Amino acid sequence: MMLLDRWIARRFLGNFALIFSVMFLFAVSIDTILQLDQYIDMSRLAVKDGRFPSLWVALPVAIVDYHGPRVFQFFAYMVGLCSVGAAGFTLAQMVRTREVVAMLAAGLSLWRIALPILGVAVALNLAQLVNGEILLPRLAPLLVRDHSSILQRTVQQFPVKLIEDRNRRLMLAASFDPATNTASGMVILERDEAGAAIRRIEAAHGVWNAERGGWELERGTFTRRTTRDGSDAREVRIAPPEAIDFIESDVAPRAILARRFRGFAQLLSAPQISALASEGGIDMPTATRLIGQRFSGACVNLLMLVISLPFFLVRAPQKMLRSSVLCAAVAVPGLLGSLFTMTVEMPGIPATVGVFLPVALLLPVAAWRVGALRS
Repeated sequence: MMLLDRWIARRFLGNFALIFSVMFLFAVSIDTILQLDQYIDMSRLAVKDGRFPSLWVALPVAIVDYHGPRVFQFFAYMVGLCSVGAAGFTLAQMVRTREVVAMLAAGLSLWRIALPILGVAVALNLAQLVNGEILLPRLAPLLVRDHSSILQRTVQQFPVKLIEDRNRRLMLAASFDPATNTASGMVILERDEAGAAIRRIEAAHGVWNAERGGWELERGTFTRRTTRDGSDAREVRIAPPEAIDFIESDVAPRAILARRFRGFAQLLSAPQISALASEGGIDMPTATRLIGQRFSGACVNLLMLVISLPFFLVRAPQKMLRSSVLCAAVAVPGLLGSLFTMTVEMPGIPATVGVFLPVALLLPVAAWRVGALRS
């Protein structure tokens, strides 16, 4: 039995790798064709800087540099759909070659034949959990790059608009460099309970210090603003500037990137998402959904695979075109609908409930499909 299980598992895993590779290469080809001018421009800049000897060397490196890290992100999105497709191809091949008939004649049930497929699918989803908690967080700066940052190790510098920290300070910067966690042209406004500015901090540069939990300021100064109501008019006094070299704040580089790039938060690990929520980069319901998606997504992938397997688990040889069409009509909307439900905030439904709602809906359907199969 172990020999038969290994053979089915290898066949399923081979089909999974083939489907995943074809879909990924198709996506890369479409992006390369549509953005070819950007790839050429960035390659020419790299050649001009002396990093590559010619355009023909730089261009393929630029494509690999941009899309290489996206293999892991693509795996996170497509593991469920590719598992269903690989299971369909594997079982359809076995039905066509009468291998399922031989196994049934040997006394195996249909679900026993599908057991190695389910085992490999569980391993793939566990690999996705490791991918989401370890690999994607390390690749996050590369994955949020646009095409203008090709052949660079992180995103380009960008201005920071007003961000409020937990102490109601407002921070902005002329530019922020994620590679060095340095903000240039920093301005921080401290406010009173009424929202009026009471202190203005300016600095030529600010470097994030994670150990101290704040920004180390270069050529930093602050001025105090006091307001006093006189008999005739309201009097505003601004004190002379004083030096300052550090300001405590929870607006960390992670929070700045999360506000700049919408998909940055979902690339982080669960502890990093929790820290980002405490820093004010995202709200707590969003953090709950992002963390819950790691586990509910794996459950949805496995449940949808169980729902799809009976389309191909047949006792007699037959044409599998109709079964393939029915499986696609069920699996594709099911996976996309589950992703939509887990991602979008639903009015009146807490985030902890909404993210596991697809699992609760698919579980009885999967149980019905298991019980209805005549094996």
